[in-house]
Amino acid sequence: MTCAVCVLLDEIVPCLKDSETGEIKETVVFKIESRSFLKKFTEKNGWGINWIDVPKEVEVFALALKENNDIQGMVAVKKDVDAKAAYLHWACTAPHNNKKLVEKPKYNGVGGHLFAVAVDKSMQWGYEGTVHGFALNKKLLNHYIEVLGAVYLGALHPYQFFLDGEASQKLLEVYTYEWN
Repeated sequence: MTCAVCVLLDEIVPCLKDSETGEIKETVVFKIESRSFLKKFTEKNGWGINWIDVPKEVEVFALALKENNDIQGMVAVKKDVDAKAAYLHWACTAPHNNKKLVEKPKYNGVGGHLFAVAVDKSMQWGYEGTVHGFALNKKLLNHYIEVLGAVYLGALHPYQFFLDGEASQKLLEVYTYEWN
């Protein structure tokens, strides 16, 4: 299963920002250990894919509000030993944060957080923050190049991108969250 990343980066903020009030909300990230938990996150109900179908060798992480563990987005990342990078398999905001599904997302900053989690995993795996993935289309590829400083790679997929250590470091400097 090859997936493309289709998450927009709406605002670069250290935590999540309530789009109605402007209030900053602290976040936590946790690994989803139980695959059966993923059954409720489906393409049909706005989560982009059926998360239960993510291959077992791909780790799934949830970004949640610290105050109540309410999930705001999820990211699937795989350790890519051959590329010496984290492979960003899939990332998706919660339906209530997805600009394609709602007129006004509840929280801004989710997309950037999900990329930061992939960078963080790359660092933990000893890959110095390098991340690669496949954008859904050229428009998103250009968005990642412009906003994140990603580099066009295009070796394995027409919209393959790569984040190197410098671009990745900038993400980690901005986003704050706790591992839970």
